[in-house]
Amino acid sequence: MASNQNNPTCCTLCPAMCPMELVWKAPDRPVVEYPTEAGAGLCPRGSALGELLASPYRIRRPVDIEAAAELMTDGATVLIDGNLPLEEIAAAAGIVSAWGGVNLCCVVSPEDEQLLLGIEATGAVYLADDDLAGCDGFVVVGDVFAANPRCARNVMDALAKHRRAPLVVIDAGGSVTAKFATRRIICRPGDETDALVGDDVASAVEARKRLGVIISAEAGRGNIWRRIGYQAGELAKSHGGGVSAQTIGANALAAVRLNKHLGLLSLAKALKQDSGVLVPLGVDILGMMGWADMDVPVVAAALPNCTTESARVVLPVALSCEMSGTYLQAGTQTVKTSALLPPPAGVPTVSELLRALAESAGADVPPSGGGLPPTGRISIPVPDSAEVKVPDGKVLIAARQAARHGDGALTAYAEWQKQSSPLPEIRMSQADAADLGLRDLAQVEVETESYKTIARLRIVKYIRPGTLAISESYPEARRLMPYVIDADSDAIISNPTTVAVRAVEPVKAQ
Repeated sequence: MASNQNNPTCCTLCPAMCPMELVWKAPDRPVVEYPTEAGAGLCPRGSALGELLASPYRIRRPVDIEAAAELMTDGATVLIDGNLPLEEIAAAAGIVSAWGGVNLCCVVSPEDEQLLLGIEATGAVYLADDDLAGCDGFVVVGDVFAANPRCARNVMDALAKHRRAPLVVIDAGGSVTAKFATRRIICRPGDETDALVGDDVASAVEARKRLGVIISAEAGRGNIWRRIGYQAGELAKSHGGGVSAQTIGANALAAVRLNKHLGLLSLAKALKQDSGVLVPLGVDILGMMGWADMDVPVVAAALPNCTTESARVVLPVALSCEMSGTYLQAGTQTVKTSALLPPPAGVPTVSELLRALAESAGADVPPSGGGLPPTGRISIPVPDSAEVKVPDGKVLIAARQAARHGDGALTAYAEWQKQSSPLPEIRMSQADAADLGLRDLAQVEVETESYKTIARLRIVKYIRPGTLAISESYPEARRLMPYVIDADSDAIISNPTTVAVRAVEPVKAQ
């Protein structure tokens, strides 16, 4: 595995790891500038990071270690962000190993976790973004262009080079990527597995000698993602190519592997623990899961979120971009990145905070070894077939978007993101809009059996009537289709759900 010896500052919110530069517009106003070199770029998520560093909402309160440690009883499970540098994850694992009765889980988006486990089972090659430009055809699942801007550029470069190269897009969510497809498969939610092995895909890629299969795993499709990962790997191998997983965060694959290599808990096992408490350090678990009734007495976060609102003790912690360290980029090479800015005075990193908690609880924690943990491929059995039960009527799923990150509780603190997209976007077909008497860009109330919220309607061309897709990067959108634990597959899944959409009546002037 190659190692990049240069240490630029990179955005780690997706696998692209775009370089970025911090500049100061005022003594208390850092912003991220777009790179000046030709061909480089930074998406709206990455460009929001600078505003978070000196945000007035930053959690900087004194670290009440003693009170937090008293709440962490035997059997406690610590949740840390899988998007941390490898050194931070290794240090956290070492601390927990010395702290008897405490478990550790590296949290990855549930769909990403299942997708990567499926790819691992095939032994398929992982493609970095730059590798995509050398492919002679593509099969895409989901909105990969919204997930990663460098992916989009390299796919377009390949299509310009190979004029007859196919771009087959399998899409249930009305994606941006579908606009550029040479062959579109606009399917129902959950039918992506059948489409990937169907005749339309097979005939389109029959003559390809270096096929790229690119996937953005999105919520609201049930338990299909591990199977899709496996099918993608097998399809890519049969045509001399590889797979590119456009994950939330640059280190998702490393986190999935480390959960196995280091004997850590999967997210499903962590949430099924019968005893002890959950302690999320830098993870907005309630926002991500769409849950509102979990007991999370101790929480660490850089900015307020759904999880901090329910905690008894809230501790400060550094942002990932405030830590230097190593990332496993796209499963192909380790990349060392520098911190965008050191964390504020008194704000610890995740491993520093975890060490202080362990020592306060009386654990004898050895010094950190400083080495990188094992990140080699893991052995995973071939997944079973998966079937999604789609309810009758209009159903809601989730879709990626180019702005905001994760569940929306992080980069949404950038002021321009609040102003440009204060509401989640919900996509529907022209036929459904006409049936409901709705117009494009109207504010609508979206309601499922679990929650209701306000969204901005977007009428799109490439979505089946009867299917509606909402931006996944908002906590309120996650609550519309909350995750459940699937005991059979030991996975966290979000299912498509019946939805009602109605116009919001304008407020009349008094």
